[in-house]
Amino acid sequence: MSNSAINLDDLRGEAIRLCDDPDDFFGNSYNNTQTIPRDQLAALQEEAMKYRFETLIDKIPMLKRLADKQGIDKIESIDDVVPLLFEHTMYKSYPPFLLEQNRFSDINKFLSKLTSIDLSSVDVSACNSIDEWLETMDRETDMYLGLSSGTSGVMSFIPSSKREWDKRWKQMKSVVDDKTGGSDEELYCIFPYYRKGPSHMRGNDWTVKHIVGDEEHFIAAYPETQSCDVMYFAARMRAAKARGKLNSLEVPPHLLSRLKSFEEQQKNMQAHLTEFFERIVNEYKGKRVYLSGAWSLLHNLAKKGLDNGVEGVFAPNSFVQSGGGAKGMTPPDNWEEDIARFIGVDEIVMGYSMTEINTMNYMCEHGHYHLSPAAIPFVLDHETSKPLPRKGVQTGRAAFYDLGCETRWGGFITGDEITVNWDDECPCGRKSAFIVGGIERYSDKQGGDDKITCAATADAHEEAMEFLTRFETETAAG
Repeated sequence: MSNSAINLDDLRGEAIRLCDDPDDFFGNSYNNTQTIPRDQLAALQEEAMKYRFETLIDKIPMLKRLADKQGIDKIESIDDVVPLLFEHTMYKSYPPFLLEQNRFSDINKFLSKLTSIDLSSVDVSACNSIDEWLETMDRETDMYLGLSSGTSGVMSFIPSSKREWDKRWKQMKSVVDDKTGGSDEELYCIFPYYRKGPSHMRGNDWTVKHIVGDEEHFIAAYPETQSCDVMYFAARMRAAKARGKLNSLEVPPHLLSRLKSFEEQQKNMQAHLTEFFERIVNEYKGKRVYLSGAWSLLHNLAKKGLDNGVEGVFAPNSFVQSGGGAKGMTPPDNWEEDIARFIGVDEIVMGYSMTEINTMNYMCEHGHYHLSPAAIPFVLDHETSKPLPRKGVQTGRAAFYDLGCETRWGGFITGDEITVNWDDECPCGRKSAFIVGGIERYSDKQGGDDKITCAATADAHEEAMEFLTRFETETAAG
């Protein structure tokens, strides 16, 4: 799609095209995603939502159970899907002892209720670590799990296909091209952390594939893998310490050497990052680079350079993206200017997204996050999780349905409070609805507690969750 019009005479066909390949639908251009009139976009998204429900209802057991319990067998309008949105905590609702005891066959049973990908033939019974399990799943299935670092003490597992990861990074490539003029110059990813690992590091393989082209153009501070097992055990240690039970936590024998190596790396990290900084400044000065990360990661790099009188290091058509932040930390004033000055670019591209969706909402020059047409946004009442009107200016809990999800249910409720302007056009000229002001976590507003009231009936949701974790009683004695 290279212009703002859609073919309303073939709405189902257009909806399928959008779901199958959002980047191709918009002509491989982020700018084109912001030119569709809102009434046409609403019609397209509604039809796409119907298509996704029809094709996934009998393929994803958890969706089927929740829909059946509420008597939902079709979607007539966008808001009809709200009772079927999954809570964001669902992806970490498996019994924790399964991970602690390396019971990956049972974790695969949990995942099988959340995906259409057949995992029944995958033998993970011999896996003795999270790292081994992930390597096996990556190698032997179409699945490439998204996962959190487990800082809360529990890891979230987002069952996504490799094709769905491709979709996300193809869209990212279009953003990079639009923002930097589509240059054919070599592009290097500067990544001041590990090449592989949990959380955002899982996306690095796709950065290589779609953004920079090969491993030689991906420059990581640590070329090795950060162990998921080490990160998860470190989170368990923090949780046990907070409960005053650190002495009762036993270190698995296979982790002893890895923990010692990790502790040594942490001890020497400052010196290592100084060497990394000197390397990238000396070897990649004037080259076109791609940097993406939380403000804290990028600002630490920039601050080191500015403190040493180094700025304007890379090519002006480099691409720098940030969003989110570090828990418990407040960004300093002018952090964006510091990063831009050090890198040598005019702007930092700010985005709002999360692991559960394959697209990004980008901020314009007026400080508004413009909503992507590939993921349907919802604003829910904080107390009831009922949908607020899709008009005017509404403040409430953010929820999304990712139309690009084809092997898992793309609908979920976040822990974020947002304010959306549905009607007015932003002065920047983009046609989409947009998020006004900052984004807050309800857990931060409420002192760490964020109890989501599901939009489904209480009984339906409770029974669906029991179905999702039922194997706990079946396998607990094993």
